[in-house]
Amino acid sequence: MYILALPFYLLEKIIKLAINKKILIFIICISFFYQSPSSSLTNNVIVTIDNVIITELDLKKELEFIKFFNKSEIDANSVKIRKDITESLIDRKIKKIEVDNAKIEITEKEIENYLYNYLVNSKINYEILNNFYKTHQIENDYLKNIISIDLRWIKMIRQIYESRININLTEVNEQIKKEAQTTEEDEKLKSQIISSEKNKILNKFSTTHLEKSKRKYLIKFL
Repeated sequence: MYILALPFYLLEKIIKLAINKKILIFIICISFFYQSPSSSLTNNVIVTIDNVIITELDLKKELEFIKFFNKSEIDANSVKIRKDITESLIDRKIKKIEVDNAKIEITEKEIENYLYNYLVNSKINYEILNNFYKTHQIENDYLKNIISIDLRWIKMIRQIYESRININLTEVNEQIKKEAQTTEEDEKLKSQIISSEKNKILNKFSTTHLEKSKRKYLIKFL
């Protein structure tokens, strides 16, 4: 959507036609709205994925979000940074399309638990997060939506690929012999190693599956 500032010479003509103070006040309000910095920003479409779009505003939101959680400044004019963020947004859009098509669902409790742990690890509380949303005019469920997509994607990848995972238990047992001291430690360490190896393999499947999924859609950079 494009919002253009109303030319002043048109305002003068309209004001001359005003027949009472109410109309004049209305015109002044309209003029203020059109001249405000936030309303004069354009929201160009920068990428299309079939009939799904990514806009300049999406890019700006993600940029602010990354700066906020990384607690560091980012050069918004850097071609590489803009490219990397755009690619990340494309990946997220495609993940959402795929999990929606597969009808993958997760509970609100799963999302809330992940969100809570994410904020704790980032040393950010809900008040700080909500202030950030308000300051940058970002919807309050921005992070929750990201988490929801990621959790649904992970669930889908597990459903598709978990049966194909093959862990080399001989290597696991060799590693346990080197590190563990007691039988209890053996079992705990074995569980950790197997879980870690499974996640590594699933991450590889996730990357491969995403690249394969991207080839199904017409992605245009505008």
